[in-house]
Amino acid sequence: MRSNLILIGVFLFVSILGFAQSEVEALRYSFLTPSGTARYSAMGGSFGALGADPSVIGFNPAGMGVYRSSQFSFTPGFNLVNSSSDFLGSNSTDYNFNFKFDNFTYIGSINLNNDENSVKAVNFGISYNKLADFNSNILISGKNTYNSMTDWFASRASGTDYRNLKSQDNFYSNLAWEAYLIDQDLPDTMNYVSAYGGIYGETQRQFIGRKGLIGQYDYAVAINLENKLYLGTSIGIQSISFIQKSTLSEIDEGNLIPDFKSFNFIQYQKTSGSGIIFNLGVLYSPADWIRFGGAIHTPTVLSLKLNYNNSIKSVFETAEKSKELDSKNGYFDYQLVTPFRANSSLGFIIAKTALLNIDYEYVDYSLSRLRSDNYGFFDENDNIRSEYKPAHNLKLGLEYRIGNISLRAGGAYFDSPYKTDHINQGSYALLVSGGIGIFFENIYLDFAYSNLMSKEVYYMYEGYGVNSPATDIKLMKNSFITTIGFRF
Repeated sequence: MRSNLILIGVFLFVSILGFAQSEVEALRYSFLTPSGTARYSAMGGSFGALGADPSVIGFNPAGMGVYRSSQFSFTPGFNLVNSSSDFLGSNSTDYNFNFKFDNFTYIGSINLNNDENSVKAVNFGISYNKLADFNSNILISGKNTYNSMTDWFASRASGTDYRNLKSQDNFYSNLAWEAYLIDQDLPDTMNYVSAYGGIYGETQRQFIGRKGLIGQYDYAVAINLENKLYLGTSIGIQSISFIQKSTLSEIDEGNLIPDFKSFNFIQYQKTSGSGIIFNLGVLYSPADWIRFGGAIHTPTVLSLKLNYNNSIKSVFETAEKSKELDSKNGYFDYQLVTPFRANSSLGFIIAKTALLNIDYEYVDYSLSRLRSDNYGFFDENDNIRSEYKPAHNLKLGLEYRIGNISLRAGGAYFDSPYKTDHINQGSYALLVSGGIGIFFENIYLDFAYSNLMSKEVYYMYEGYGVNSPATDIKLMKNSFITTIGFRF
């Protein structure tokens, strides 16, 4: 039996938190694939032991001590992100194109080089680097003969009186109830079933549009001791912006389900915030042709603000049952503590014409934690501990100089953050890159192309005993950037 009774109350935290703050959010803002200058990107982001590139400030600030002069540089470019999805044997593709700004840096060098002073130079720098890019469009489509999102709504609502759905789950099951997509499982009035009556074969489609990035502003200082030992430290301010809008549709194209035609369920979220990180680094050059580097990055405490809302539109042959409903807006402030990171590097300078660098990075994603003054995040943090693991990232970069032209290539492997028994255990990312640089007396111009490939297994809805069929999603990010730099 339906009721027009409107209940007025405060949304429970479980309703609010069910929208987004989860182990997925913790991983999104901890899994970093940094970009930077065109030289750095062309070499796979592998520069930790070489130093003397603006992007190295965010990885190992000691590398800034290698500079012998001041410089300014900036790096614009664009991304082309191709996506493909495989859902129940049906393949769909989409793409996203966006302009971007990956790096700008000012390095100031105070040269103290003299025979009586062990400190040969003191350098300071201000730098911006992009740490993650969320821009993508994903399309999923196929016929589902197994279940429906209405089953998920019904299972989520079960155990709650219909008069309390608005106060306890207004963003999900109450919308489905008011849109006639779920019914009471009479004579049991506390449990619910799909309005489809157990008939499936509907076409399911979902479009996911994502925008945003993680950027880091670094303020660093480094010293050069006897042109052999370099020490550096930096304080970084991370800035996060993430917007996602997803539309899930179910359409009865074969007229299989009595009275039902279609519904759209739209979810919107916007997350923004910032945090502070400290980096300490060391670089040692026992001989002119070899360098060793290492750095530690403290956890970042991010203060985040989430804005979100859901809406639903149902269409039935019975016009009175067709509804358009909105959950209104929700807000929630919380914190995310990202994991500690450590890296080590080995670099070679070969006959002053070639460079080779290898970077290793360790990060334990299971150490991420969600915090709030108003909610304990017990289940979410337990999921972080049980699903994520330490990851080992590797990067390799090469450069060969011919006159005033440098040829570059690189690659990177970003280890899967998931434990071996997780469905996404194979969700690592691979990067290949290359580029060219042209040097003049006080000006340099660099170009780079990189391709970042990643994959994941995704569920359109999951939990409460009802999971959608799995979707295999692949993303291929093609990045083109240019760095213009000035030495003085």
